[in-house]
Amino acid sequence: VWYRKHFTPDAALKGKKLFLHFEAIMGKSKIYVNGKLLAEHFGGYLPVVVDVTDALEFGKENLIAVWADNSNDPNYPPGKQQEVLDFTYFGGIYRDCWLIAHNQVFITDPNYENEEAGGGLFVAYNNVSDHSAEVLLKIQIRNSGRKAFKGVVEYELQQPDGQQVASLNSVIRIKPGKSTYSSDKLTVKSPMLWSPENPALYNLIVRIRDEKGNPIDGYRRRIGIRSIEFKGEDGFWLNGKPYEAPLIGANRHQDFAIVGNAVPNSIHWRDAKKLRDAGMKVIRNAHCPQDPAFMDACDELGLFVIVNTLGWQFWNDAPVFAQRVYSDIRNLVRRDRNHPCVWMWEPILNETWYPANFARNAHDIVEAEYPYPYCYSGCDSEAKGKEHFQILFTHPLNGDGGAYSTNDIKKQLTYFTREWGDNVDDWNSHNSPSRVARNWGEQAMLIQAQHYARPSYKYTSYDALYRT
Repeated sequence: VWYRKHFTPDAALKGKKLFLHFEAIMGKSKIYVNGKLLAEHFGGYLPVVVDVTDALEFGKENLIAVWADNSNDPNYPPGKQQEVLDFTYFGGIYRDCWLIAHNQVFITDPNYENEEAGGGLFVAYNNVSDHSAEVLLKIQIRNSGRKAFKGVVEYELQQPDGQQVASLNSVIRIKPGKSTYSSDKLTVKSPMLWSPENPALYNLIVRIRDEKGNPIDGYRRRIGIRSIEFKGEDGFWLNGKPYEAPLIGANRHQDFAIVGNAVPNSIHWRDAKKLRDAGMKVIRNAHCPQDPAFMDACDELGLFVIVNTLGWQFWNDAPVFAQRVYSDIRNLVRRDRNHPCVWMWEPILNETWYPANFARNAHDIVEAEYPYPYCYSGCDSEAKGKEHFQILFTHPLNGDGGAYSTNDIKKQLTYFTREWGDNVDDWNSHNSPSRVARNWGEQAMLIQAQHYARPSYKYTSYDALYRT
């Protein structure tokens, strides 16, 4: 499919630094401006950011052309042929896209800069308690102008009611055509800590000012102060305390009836609201990075999120495939690292028999991209390379107390059930214990309900999960 947009740029944009930001384009994509190829991207779930400053022409009509192809291709993830997968990739530009204009000195975009644990704004936390918390701040500012820049990075942290609780200024100097990082720390006394029960979000106002105090760039970022710790047999700890509430949730796919993947932001928010209202605490982004609007909703409504890299049931030994997965992991962490809802990262490929060195590399990339406290990654308990992970995915069985994949439970590791209950037999039997259609009638639905609640045979159920 081809998309074309004809437009004449506003004269007010002349002299600005200009980027196109696509939240996602499905499959392979190429972006042209006025006939010139500026970017090529592989993968349909992460941002594509293009510098168009020198490509746009003022005072005349310009043409942006985007080519997108969602046909089967084993050389980038997910890679699996759609006709043997139980959902389709759909196609096209299906999330928001933006033209972003900066002054010559600006806060960078982490997905464009492609620097380890860098680019843009990075917010992390340390020493979190009811008494105080450290907010760790790292920001990259670029000077694309021809003159040296001297100014300040200004941070202001506000409670939801607008009351300022902390602030600081850091002096920065940037040579022409260069960038610099500023690393700072705010200490918040008696913080409002983020949790599912109280998803408190502070407003972090970031400004870049020149020597005269004029604002040059900046934005508001909602942040949630929290600590997350997985302590093996001692369970999950939130904000320095054991979290006692049941951690029950769901896997969520990003597509919706009629519109496919092109889901409006309001529907992403409504989905999160319905899931939270049902009592859920954890959502697994199955099996791909989902819309930023959904992540924002989970921040706001108090849902923990297991953030997945894209991929499922497929491995390609060609080196280019693994390299593109690694790139996706990096860009996923860079995109979502500031969300308080992020509970753990799942950088491995879903239900895939990948080599052990891939699992280790995937784990190490997350650690490198998030070199701060409260960062955890999960892996299947039966997968190669599982020994590199702090969290393993499995689920308990009714009966002898064992787990689906192992009886060798290690007390220092955390085990979590990421999927269970899907026990399809032939996809159309009215005796199926799962995936039952309503039009099969009450008896079929009762069989399904009993299977999920407490079946007589050795299988995972709500009862087994609750008792575990």
